[in-house]
Amino acid sequence: MNKLLKSSLGLLSFAFIFTSCAKEVTESNNDVEKRYIESHVKVIYKDTLTKTESGLYIINLKEGSGDSITDTSGVYVRYSVMDFKNNYTKTTYASIAKVLGSYADSTYFGPQLFQMGDYTLMRGIEEALKMVKEGGRIKFIIPTWLSDYNYTGSSYGLSTPSVYDIEVLKVVPSVAQFQIDTLEAYSNKYYGGIDSLSYGFYQKNLEEGIGDTLAVDEYVSIWYVARLLDGFVVDTNIEDTARKYRIYNSSGSYTALGHTIVDVDSATDSDLISGIDKALVNMKHGGVSVVFFSSDWGYGSSSKTFGRYQPMVYWIKVVTDNDDDVDEE
Repeated sequence: MNKLLKSSLGLLSFAFIFTSCAKEVTESNNDVEKRYIESHVKVIYKDTLTKTESGLYIINLKEGSGDSITDTSGVYVRYSVMDFKNNYTKTTYASIAKVLGSYADSTYFGPQLFQMGDYTLMRGIEEALKMVKEGGRIKFIIPTWLSDYNYTGSSYGLSTPSVYDIEVLKVVPSVAQFQIDTLEAYSNKYYGGIDSLSYGFYQKNLEEGIGDTLAVDEYVSIWYVARLLDGFVVDTNIEDTARKYRIYNSSGSYTALGHTIVDVDSATDSDLISGIDKALVNMKHGGVSVVFFSSDWGYGSSSKTFGRYQPMVYWIKVVTDNDDDVDEE
């Protein structure tokens, strides 16, 4: 009987070990991560957080009282991202960056556009944004399985679960119309309400220049300063201006930029954004212009360090033969 009992116990022990090993081998990464997040929430937040069905954990929620966020809204935000040790991995707040020692004048800390419904936002972020309105703020834990971009085959944007803190500044039903409205307001405020030359494109010649108006296929050299509408200097090839705004790069080229003007209505490729070509055919040699335009004339939906769908302002001077250097006026 004892031998039989020992033998039975041995078989049971083996079966238990085998079953345990099988579970460990077949356990998914999501299951492991779920246990990790649950443990973190239990220890740090004492199991007080609200969990959504998909797996978001809501840490703080201020709903806001402005416009609601829909599946196609443009949402202007400020936000920070942290790991589970409260280390910041990204922030759009200059004040936080200065405390962390990561602030730089060349980094844009203004509002960023989150576009709902165009597959550029993580699925978990879109879910969280629908819980707030304009003026609201939400802080939440997003697991990696909610960091895909809501289309078949999209990869995860996160390698580990992260904490997002998002402040909703402005909700717009149409980013394109919001740009036009903003450009109109900019024109009224700074240039006496000049009319657009084309949809979303404005130009004011500050100095007329000499000779004939520039033409398509003509080779010219230009000085320029590129800004956002809030005044942030994105780029320039004028060294003194770069130093003034603390964006000077020792490896940059601070010489006049050579360019062959293209026809923006027919060209399929250009080394410059179309807004500059559009401006040049309204200028002369030695002329100076300020142009401001919607993102359709600029970088469009391309993701830049200063965001997406950004209207731009350019100060442009066309170089003459005796122009060796220039300062923006």
